[in-house]
Amino acid sequence: MKAKNLEILQNNGFLVPKFKTVYPGDEPDFSYFDSELFAIRSNDAHEDGEKFSYAGQFLTVLNVPKEGVKKAILSVVESYKNRHYEKKLGIRSANKDSGVIIQEMVESEYSGVLFTANPKGILNDMVVVAGKGLGNKIVEDKAETVTYHHYREGITYKEGSGDFFPEHFVKELIILGERIEKLFGKPMDIEFAIKENKIYILQAREITGLDFTLPVRILDNSNIAESYPGVCSKLTRSFAWEVYTRIFTRLGQRVLGKSAKQYEDLFTNMVSDFGGRMYYEISSWYDILRLMPLSLKIIPVWQRMLGVEDTEIHFSKDKPGLIKKIRLLFSTLYLFVLSQRKMRNLSVFFKKEFHYFDKKIEKEEDTKKLYRIFKEMEETFFKEWDWTLINDMVSFLSTNFAGSRVKKTLALESKKPVEALNDLIYIYKRFGDKSKEYQKAKRRYIKYYGDRTVGELKLETRTFATNPKLLDKLVEERASIPIKKSRKSLINIKNSLARSSTNYREISRLNRSRIFGLMRKLIDKIALKTIGEDIYNLSLSQIEEMIFLNRDFSEEIKEEKNLMLVYNQIPTIKKVKLLGNPGIDFSGIDISSCEEGDKSDFLAGRGVSNGKVVGEVIKITDMSKVSLKDVKDKIIAAYSTDPGWFLLLDVARGILAERGSLLSHTAIVARELKKPAVVGIRDLMSRIESGDIVELDGDKGCCKIKRENEIE
Repeated sequence: MKAKNLEILQNNGFLVPKFKTVYPGDEPDFSYFDSELFAIRSNDAHEDGEKFSYAGQFLTVLNVPKEGVKKAILSVVESYKNRHYEKKLGIRSANKDSGVIIQEMVESEYSGVLFTANPKGILNDMVVVAGKGLGNKIVEDKAETVTYHHYREGITYKEGSGDFFPEHFVKELIILGERIEKLFGKPMDIEFAIKENKIYILQAREITGLDFTLPVRILDNSNIAESYPGVCSKLTRSFAWEVYTRIFTRLGQRVLGKSAKQYEDLFTNMVSDFGGRMYYEISSWYDILRLMPLSLKIIPVWQRMLGVEDTEIHFSKDKPGLIKKIRLLFSTLYLFVLSQRKMRNLSVFFKKEFHYFDKKIEKEEDTKKLYRIFKEMEETFFKEWDWTLINDMVSFLSTNFAGSRVKKTLALESKKPVEALNDLIYIYKRFGDKSKEYQKAKRRYIKYYGDRTVGELKLETRTFATNPKLLDKLVEERASIPIKKSRKSLINIKNSLARSSTNYREISRLNRSRIFGLMRKLIDKIALKTIGEDIYNLSLSQIEEMIFLNRDFSEEIKEEKNLMLVYNQIPTIKKVKLLGNPGIDFSGIDISSCEEGDKSDFLAGRGVSNGKVVGEVIKITDMSKVSLKDVKDKIIAAYSTDPGWFLLLDVARGILAERGSLLSHTAIVARELKKPAVVGIRDLMSRIESGDIVELDGDKGCCKIKRENEIE
């Protein structure tokens, strides 16, 4: 397969060093070549296949002169006798002749591997791992490397601070990678070498570690980033998921009735987080919109209104039948007719309940009772909140078909906070910030608009309500800018559905910010009585366990803080295409930025093979001094590993390595063996000992040493 792929590349215009395939007994013909040095590469009949890579299992001999080619060929053929890999993975290999590739040697200045999809399962993340010199030093973890990530929507970032690799090559490699992936029709693992500004393709094979039996998930942060900008705390992420799940489950029950059970998996996956940021789980949204009549016309309207840039439509469920769509048509029309009255009632209901809960929170001091109030608020406010989604759809559709003159007068309700702020600035300029008039107007502004700010749905955001001095500062800054008076609209659209639904949409958004403000106030009160600001590094369920079961989550808080360091170093990615549920790991973290006292127990590196495992460490410095029995069911810790460690990796529970990268042979084999692995852990071997009990997380790329008091 290796030679066949090289031939396909060569025939399609890619720069591949000249090569020929020979078989045992063949006399090499050097008349075809221009070089005096050669790379003798394995070309086993089963190597680089669709499911199994055989990465590093057979010999490659580099820098071979003509007179040494025959001997090198025999050495490679001899390596074919090693079939442990096949036995472990259950591969039945037919008795096919296996040749050997003679390829002109490229004395590369730089070399590396390009993955057209991140092997961890991030499908639109192209990864370039590059280093100086020949590629064998890189895949054997014997050379310094630098890693670049390129998301196909245009975002490229580099891990770490290494600057030895010319970045213009990254752009060229990305273009080559896209062409090669298109040629083979699947994600590819591409080995390259660079000499005299030319990029040579040495090898291309399918990425075997990707499990396409897992669901493909499309995440898009269009529109939702307005409510949840940037990196969000763990508490905010868990609360956002719970709110969306509650509201969409209720909406499904209202619209679908008994049929809603068929779509429960969608209602729990409307939003997700990746790299600490909030995203719409876009396929779930499309599946729900698909239930509506005229869905193919409605979906583009929805995309435009929310600003979804990628107009490709992804569905995860089968197309609904005609009878179901007809039923939904009448159900949806009925709900549309009711929507404006329901929104009016919802506003009245909100004012009453808001006042009730505000007083209740103010008086309560017991943390358990405060948390129960929080859950009561969730149940009360979000029980009918699905009407805001129905109103949103009415607003989207009516606005889309409204005339241009009507559109200019929409969202008048959203101007009220601006007008109120302008009034406050006027009072400040006239009476000063110490005056009774200003203080009274300020309290009134905070009462109604104190939680209306950037990132208002992030519970950790400090608003005017939590810190009134922020409002004083804003007023002072704005006072130096002339206030532009807004003109009243002369267009009579009193009975316009577009205006009514859009204004109710703005009212519900303001009410939503006030609800979240109440919840922020309550959480802050619990924080003061428990663990302070660390509360934002816990999920809702963890807070509940802390309060009612007295659970200590200090280790989880440390881990989350370290993850946040990584998340804040990564640019915002608008769209993410995932296979299953991979995560961003700790590979970009500077361990010196971790909390003092945490460094000895927390080991950060690169997760190269997913999975979590707890086990005893066996520290290996010399492979020849350990047996399979010594390693069985333990977690290997080593400076580095190589393909010769295959049998040890097979019986181990997981792998930790001080050196290594995503392209290491061991990383590839670990993924195929489905063994959790973390590599590139700085000073691993001086910080860990045989017998230590560790918790290895190959998803996040970290490892925690569990002390005696933590071991159950």
